[in-house]
Amino acid sequence: MNINVVIVGHVDHGKSTLIGRLLYDSDSIKEGRVEEIQKLAEEYKKRFEFAYFLDSFDDELKEERTIDTTGVMFKGEKNLYSITDVPGHKEFIKNMLTGASHADVAVLVVAADEGIQEQTGRHTFLIHMLGIKQLFVVVNKMDAVGYREEVFQDTRDKVAQLLASFGYQDVPFIPGSAMEGDNIYKSSVRMEWYKGPTLIEVLDEVEISKEPKPLRFVVQDTYKVDSESVVVGRIESGTLRKGDSVVFQPSGVRGKIRNIRVFQSELQQAERGDSIGIVVDREVKRGDVCGLVEAPPIPTEEFLGEAVLLGKSLRAGDRLELRCATRRVSCQIKEIREKINSETGEVMGRHPAEINENEAATILFATAPLVVEKFSEIPELGRFVLVKDKNIGAGVVLETTN
Repeated sequence: MNINVVIVGHVDHGKSTLIGRLLYDSDSIKEGRVEEIQKLAEEYKKRFEFAYFLDSFDDELKEERTIDTTGVMFKGEKNLYSITDVPGHKEFIKNMLTGASHADVAVLVVAADEGIQEQTGRHTFLIHMLGIKQLFVVVNKMDAVGYREEVFQDTRDKVAQLLASFGYQDVPFIPGSAMEGDNIYKSSVRMEWYKGPTLIEVLDEVEISKEPKPLRFVVQDTYKVDSESVVVGRIESGTLRKGDSVVFQPSGVRGKIRNIRVFQSELQQAERGDSIGIVVDREVKRGDVCGLVEAPPIPTEEFLGEAVLLGKSLRAGDRLELRCATRRVSCQIKEIREKINSETGEVMGRHPAEINENEAATILFATAPLVVEKFSEIPELGRFVLVKDKNIGAGVVLETTN
């Protein structure tokens, strides 16, 4: 089974090092990569760290911080894992939201020598907002506190109280050291007081329900190929078959799938995650969403969303641009229903006049026609970005008026 895991937590609490350790101990590092990283570390006079396995750019190694989301894969005993490391810095929350939006499971990393910090609460709020129900906590850097059981217990109790405020109960806590390899992929001999599973063992017990979902094909562009119009895009959910009768929304165009193409090949059907070209007997345009006629996407002009504001401020009545999948539309803040503390999830007020940077809110949006889906049902069409001069917010769809 392929499990999507997102690693979250405050900056410098060891997220990237944790993933690097999992890659190293599972023999998932490409041959020669260890030597390459050691040379880079020597060049920049840094201590060799497992986090460097994830750094795609020299700039990140020099700055020692993760700038964008990084995706890697490795195998456990039972499952194949796609793991995303996301930034802990406040200014990179939008990237974190994008990285977490596909996750089945979240791992929260909390350093034993620092405990709960600003991004610990904010990232917990975001994974709660994104509907990620399965959560594990690694109390990392136990080597920095002498592997003392009382430090682990104190950190566990405080973090458990924070998680309970978001509705997370009975969350497994694992004392570990990503740098030294304790209780990540291998059991620690330095914490004999801990009798529980390692991180890889709890991940290998995860089971994900894969319920069938309706077809949603997002149109990216249209090209002319050998006098035919080829619609290029990605299947975000469901299955598309040659001969299917489909409808594109919000344009309302109907057609039949004549061919499904991948490069020079033709397919009889395509599945979720496939980027393909299709030949239909009608003209469609970028931003449309395709579905089967019997289970069509339904355009809306109003929906309720939960958003985190990354910059500036918003008031009821403000106009801005909203982006969902490949569609960009104008929208208006019709109503701000609740202001939410993005570190604790606490409702700070109802029907506030405005929300400010780093605050969250449930907002009723009025938009030009577009297709969105509840994040809980089809996450790929249930997240959005708010733009006013530049990206100022990101969020998820709670309810539609379809």
